[in-house]
Amino acid sequence: MPGARDALCHQALQLLAELCARGALEHDSCQDFIYHLRDRARPRLRDPDISVSLLTLVVTACGLALFGVSLFVSWKLCWVPWRERGLFSGSKDNNQEPLNYTDTETNEQENSEDFLDPPTPCPDSSMKISHTSPDLPLATQPGGQENCAHAVRVQRQVTEPTPSARHNSIRRQLNLSNPDFNIQQLQRQEQLTGIGRIKPELYKQRSLDNEDGRRSNSKACGKLNFILKYDCDLEQLIVKIHKAVNLPAKDFSGTSDPYVKIYLLPDRKTKHQTKVHRKTLNPVFDEVFLFPVHYNDLEARKLHFSVYDFDRFSRHDLIGQVVVDHFFDLADFPRECILWKDIEYVTNDNVDLGELMFSLCYLPTAGRLTITIIKARNLKAMDITGASDPYVKVSLMCDGRRLKKRKTSTKRNTLNPVYNEAIVFDVPPESVDQIHLSIAVMDYDRVGHNEVIGVCQVGNEAERLGRDHWSEMLSYPRKPIAHWHSLMETILAPPQHAQDPAMVHYIYQRFQVLEQGLEKCAQTTRAYIQDFQEFSKNMSILLGRCQTHTSEYKSAVDNLALRVERAQREIDYLQYLREADFCVESEEKMLAEKVLQEAEEEKKVRTLLNTSCDNMLMAIKSLKIVKKTMDPDGSWMKDAGSNSAKVYLLAGSRNNTVWEFANLRAFMEDSIKPGPRKLILPLSWQGSGQVVYQSFLFFHNQGTSNEIIKYNLQKKAVEDRMLLPGGAGRAPIYQHSLSTYIDLAVDEHGLWAIHSGPGIQGHLVLTKIEPGTLGIEHSWDTPCRSQDAEASFLLCGVLYVVYSSGGQGPHRITCVYDPLGTVREEHLPNLFFPRRPRSHSMIHYNPRDKQLYAWNEGNQIVYKLQTKKKQPLE
Repeated sequence: MPGARDALCHQALQLLAELCARGALEHDSCQDFIYHLRDRARPRLRDPDISVSLLTLVVTACGLALFGVSLFVSWKLCWVPWRERGLFSGSKDNNQEPLNYTDTETNEQENSEDFLDPPTPCPDSSMKISHTSPDLPLATQPGGQENCAHAVRVQRQVTEPTPSARHNSIRRQLNLSNPDFNIQQLQRQEQLTGIGRIKPELYKQRSLDNEDGRRSNSKACGKLNFILKYDCDLEQLIVKIHKAVNLPAKDFSGTSDPYVKIYLLPDRKTKHQTKVHRKTLNPVFDEVFLFPVHYNDLEARKLHFSVYDFDRFSRHDLIGQVVVDHFFDLADFPRECILWKDIEYVTNDNVDLGELMFSLCYLPTAGRLTITIIKARNLKAMDITGASDPYVKVSLMCDGRRLKKRKTSTKRNTLNPVYNEAIVFDVPPESVDQIHLSIAVMDYDRVGHNEVIGVCQVGNEAERLGRDHWSEMLSYPRKPIAHWHSLMETILAPPQHAQDPAMVHYIYQRFQVLEQGLEKCAQTTRAYIQDFQEFSKNMSILLGRCQTHTSEYKSAVDNLALRVERAQREIDYLQYLREADFCVESEEKMLAEKVLQEAEEEKKVRTLLNTSCDNMLMAIKSLKIVKKTMDPDGSWMKDAGSNSAKVYLLAGSRNNTVWEFANLRAFMEDSIKPGPRKLILPLSWQGSGQVVYQSFLFFHNQGTSNEIIKYNLQKKAVEDRMLLPGGAGRAPIYQHSLSTYIDLAVDEHGLWAIHSGPGIQGHLVLTKIEPGTLGIEHSWDTPCRSQDAEASFLLCGVLYVVYSSGGQGPHRITCVYDPLGTVREEHLPNLFFPRRPRSHSMIHYNPRDKQLYAWNEGNQIVYKLQTKKKQPLE
């Protein structure tokens, strides 16, 4: 009788609705039936063109639904009143208040997954505890009532308080109800049906509300379905990944290419990975993986799933992770367990870096924030010894800026350090909401940089435990609040919503425009830097020239002042003679004295240049290559003023390093010990015209045109310096040795300088220098030209200039200058040097060895000479 059955179902539904509306019946399905009746009462549009097959299918489905509803209503009418009578009768006998089964301890996993799995029929024993504990399979609940009570008691001991089932039911209705539903209707319905009823959720502690809000706001990235089973015979953990649903889109196309990596932590060496499924947000994997592990070791192991988005041309994106631990608490384990887990959002692939325990305490009146670092455990090993040297660094942050930082002491060679150290920051109460703490556990390294083991963060900007710890500290001032915090590699803010492809494309284009602008700015900056470098180089050259001109002008002014002073003395003397009336006789006497003085000076010069030296060069007999270096220019010599056997090497035309060898053999053979002594000069030399005379090194100072430096080789200090007058050092003196502006030489008469003069175009100037005081004794303008010249030397006061055509052979002496006039070019034979491929950078005469020391293309050469006596002076 279909009509009678429909009428009976309709009456049952009306009766159930009245019971739910009056509040006489409290059950999770009351609100569902109210909305079901409201949906049935709402008029629906009908399609006149519907086919007969579709209508038959709809009628069949409605009949099955009505049959299920009738069975459910019958069960409610028969079972629920009997259960209520039994409970109230039991409470009256015990003189206790009736039990209120408000779902305050319902498992969150059950509420979040009850719409995925179909309801399974349960016996009466399991139904009695369904309000206080999750539904347990029949195999885990033996049919006795005592075992069920024990199960309830165990569940209360190990399960933390969770939000009420009424709140979860409301959220589920908000997600699954019809589009016309709004919050005002729900509030009005609760006001009408909840009058006079005690609401236990209003008396919950604040921590439960916070826990409820925190769980509802958890950032899930879909769900992962997998199966766990342990094979006791093979001692293997079997993991079957079935599928994932509702994954976030990571590509511009609005899809992802997901795959899963699996670890059994803490072992990260054994890794399994599924296949990549292209362009889907609900992949079906159906892959099985095996992990060899002993059954007793499962208590300390964690199963770690990392869900990735495959990217062919860049780094794979991490979608989220799932961590499963406490295997023995799973239902039916070690038998097959079918699990649904939320995929939690993470910023990177978390590794077990360890945990840190610290407490927070804030004193509002004093404005003092105290963080006590208590201890850490299971830190990651950073050293090759398998341990670490950890210390903790705490930073007070505000708007991304670090205001203060403190650190603890370092604990050596441990992965479980104990600190018990307090760190205090001064934070005013009005600023406590604007700051947060960044805690980093570092590994101290004696050599190199300290490495970061892991970090965590507490504050309003932190996530989960970090934010809750901060809120609990503010809620309970003057009380230390301690928690364990897991360490992470980095701390980044999670995304608040899924990526919009159009917005991402727009941002990508804007970044391209910014990159182009930055590239243009970089090019402009490089051009500006290049121009500025050229300008700085030109300014340096000009400043060097100004310094040179300043030195010359200062020397000229000093000479002019000396001449003026001398002229003033002469004028005063003449005026004195005029006043004393020594007119003619005094003038004749003064002229006679002046002529006599000039004669004495000429005689002195002749005596100076003619003493103990009467040889002149006749031929260059042979050469000997002593050593070869890599520098094409340089100079080498012995001390021409002492009997020392030391050899000095000055490599390069611009340098400040002098190598001192004990003797010529040590100079020739590098294997002889001791090695050479290295002398670093405070100033660099210019050219290759350096000489060593009487334990002093004389050289032309680089950066100046005419400054001669006298350096004491024993004291390693600059002894004196002088400026050559007459425009010396303005141009190179040899055409084939352009780096030499002043060439110094030594012979039997002492120290000489060869340079170019201001008024002598292309001719050499010979100047005699007193080595002790660096005073100028005399200067001569020579007829020798600098064109095609490569080097020169002095022998017994005679200047010999070496010429070559184009810097190549033959090398010969074609210009000789004797200040006394005893040696002339017609008196000399053709003086040729042995043929060399390149020109000499230096040729110096040593009066003690009677040999020439030369430098030719990195070769250190000794030339033996043939001499004869000069013609006597007339």
